[in-house]
Amino acid sequence: MTLKLRCKDYGFECEYILEGEKTLEMIEKFRNHFEEEHGIDYTIEAVIQMITNRGHSLESIKK
Repeated sequence: MTLKLRCKDYGFECEYILEGEKTLEMIEKFRNHFEEEHGIDYTIEAVIQMITNRGHSLESIKK
């Protein structure tokens, strides 16, 4: 299953979009973007929670 993560959907005025297979690697890339571009060091668990709060199931994330 593919996932499209838009930074602006998570409260930032930012045009960054990450699209691909819903994996932990993809979520880690999104977490890295938050840290590198916005200076916020979220844990991977926090980013997963943000994604599941937007309606994506935790079970569908491939390890």
